[in-house]
Amino acid sequence: MTYMPRILDPLIREALDSSGAVVLRGARATGKTESALQVAATVLRLDSSSPRARLAQSSPETALEGETPRLLDEWQLVPGLWNEVRHAVDRRRAPGQFILTGSASPDEDPLRHSGAGRMQSLLLRTMTLYETGHSTGEVSLARLMSGREPELAESGVELAGVVERLVVGGWPGWFDVNERRARARMESYIQDIVEHEYATVAGGRRDPRRFRAYLVALAGLVSQGASQAAIVRRMQEEYSGALGPAAPAVLHDLAERLFLVEDQPAWSPRLRSASAAAQAPTRHLADPSLAAALMGAGSRRLLTDPETLGFLFESQVVHDLRVYAQSVGARGVFHFRDTKGRDEIDAVIEGADGSWLGVEVKLGQARVDEAAANLLRVAGKIERPPSGLCVVIPVGVAHMRPDGVSVVPLSVLGP
Repeated sequence: MTYMPRILDPLIREALDSSGAVVLRGARATGKTESALQVAATVLRLDSSSPRARLAQSSPETALEGETPRLLDEWQLVPGLWNEVRHAVDRRRAPGQFILTGSASPDEDPLRHSGAGRMQSLLLRTMTLYETGHSTGEVSLARLMSGREPELAESGVELAGVVERLVVGGWPGWFDVNERRARARMESYIQDIVEHEYATVAGGRRDPRRFRAYLVALAGLVSQGASQAAIVRRMQEEYSGALGPAAPAVLHDLAERLFLVEDQPAWSPRLRSASAAAQAPTRHLADPSLAAALMGAGSRRLLTDPETLGFLFESQVVHDLRVYAQSVGARGVFHFRDTKGRDEIDAVIEGADGSWLGVEVKLGQARVDEAAANLLRVAGKIERPPSGLCVVIPVGVAHMRPDGVSVVPLSVLGP
């Protein structure tokens, strides 16, 4: 199988040049091992039954022997390996010694050192539309963040094609199959996660039906600032067992440790502000296709339900912006909502220098005027002026409006 280059690839190489070890995190099937293999000299798959993998269980230090960079795949399966890697990095005093990949974050161990200063952590998300070849990438996020006018670029796909991408997803193993096969793969993936991966982080006595109910509830609230109470109400539609008030927080922690959820935090224009911490995050799953599968929604159904489609499309936009922002060294992708809930911006990408780009997400041209007016109105109330404002739509022609707001189809956007 031909390797599909990832936007994160240069960042992995840069991290190896500067750090003793690189930790590549992400949900199962996002392509962490394949990306790591592009730069690794040797590899030990710790989830295999090989003699070296079995020996590492009792003697973790034996896993470190081999030409570097040495890939230690599914490192979290070997207790004590993290500290052995840390000690080896200290002794060798050279960059690029190890790559650790894992699809589950182990529970906090008081004896496990943080690795700060020795290990650099990178998150590999599913593929963006640019990586799968469904966006031309002619308009770069870096250009938009600098305030420059976007290239006059026209998308080469129709709305139905973008909606199909929301259902198929950006999973490297099946991003190029038809929708029917992709939906079958997603259902199998969810079942495997719920019945097997969940037990690895939660313990065998936890009820997998409750975890699935939590994921279904979150899918129905994607791209929304849902409270814990709202999640409980949704869960009760799927799960008849008892649900305590702490259940959503516990299940959310477990889902985060499996990298299945990635909340979009609130943004504050000030460096030190309590208001951002008080705002609820916007909920997102690791890939919009997860939400579509959990809701049982195919592309034909979504096209008849604009409200649900709008939430899923916004989640896809935030997903792709996160990957592009990561590649240009931005601080992150946030949402903005004032304390009274009257002024909102769907996504705020903040650069390392404090500059920011405000983004509104709409399904079509009919609501672009409304979105642009909202961006200008809200940005005018923020002390720090934006470096740019942008409305992202699925398809069409990228351009800058006379009011200075850019309009960019997701199908032409890239890093």
